[in-house]
Amino acid sequence: MVVAIAVGLKGAGAAESEQGEAPGAPSPVVATSTTSADLPSPSASTTTSATKAAPSPKHTYRSTGRYRTVGARGPVRGSKGELVTYRIEVEEGAGVSPSGFARAVDATLRNPRGWTARGHWRFQRVATADADLTIRLATPDTVDEQCAAAGANTHGYTSCRVGQYVVLNLDRWLEGVPHIKDLALYRHYLVNHEVGHGLGQGHERCPRKGSPAPVMVQQTLSLHGCTANAWPRSADGRMISGPPAP
Repeated sequence: MVVAIAVGLKGAGAAESEQGEAPGAPSPVVATSTTSADLPSPSASTTTSATKAAPSPKHTYRSTGRYRTVGARGPVRGSKGELVTYRIEVEEGAGVSPSGFARAVDATLRNPRGWTARGHWRFQRVATADADLTIRLATPDTVDEQCAAAGANTHGYTSCRVGQYVVLNLDRWLEGVPHIKDLALYRHYLVNHEVGHGLGQGHERCPRKGSPAPVMVQQTLSLHGCTANAWPRSADGRMISGPPAP
C-alpha cells in the first residue's frame, strides 16, 4: 500500500482527476485524462474514445498483462525527508529493456530539480512488493484496462496513477506528444507528473502565457500557453507552480 507521509504521499483512497476532487467522494485513481474532448486531434499516434492508438511503425509490441520486475535495489536519492520506495515493472512484450527504463526513472527521480529538492522526499528503488509506489511501463491496452478498473478512461493515449501504481503509457514513452519536441524532456515530465500524483499533488493550470508549465499541468494534452517543463523546480530552486485546476 502507499504510505501516507508527512508532506502528502496519498493512499489508495485519494481522489483527484481532471474534473477536480469531489469532497467526501474518495476514489482510487488519479487520471491524466478522462474525457475524449481533452485529447489531441486524431492522428497516426493518437486516439479518440472510440479507437485505440496503433503501435508506431518504428516499434513492435504486444499486450500481455504480465510484468518483469527490475530486481536490483538502488541507493537512496535525496539528502533528507520522508523515504518513498518504488518498484519498477515493464510489461512483457513491450519491447523495452526493464533495466534501461529503470535507469531513466532513476535519473528523473534523483535530479536536483525534482521531488527530492529542499528535503521533502527521498527515493529508493526496491524489488519488493511492499514498495510505496510501483512504476509500470505498459502498452496502451493494458493501461486502459488497469485505469478503467479504477474508473478512469485513458483512451489508449494517456497515463494514470491507481493507488500505489503509476501506470505509464508505452506509446507516450516511445513517441511523446506532438507539441513537445524534446522526447527526453517529455519522459522526465511523464515520470514526475504521475509520481507527483502519488505524492499527493493535484493538477495545476498554466499561471501565465510563456512561463514554464508547472509539472502538474497536464502537458500530455496541452501546454495551455506555457512552455514545456519537466521539473517541479527551476534551476535556482524555486517551485514552479500554478493555480489549482478546477
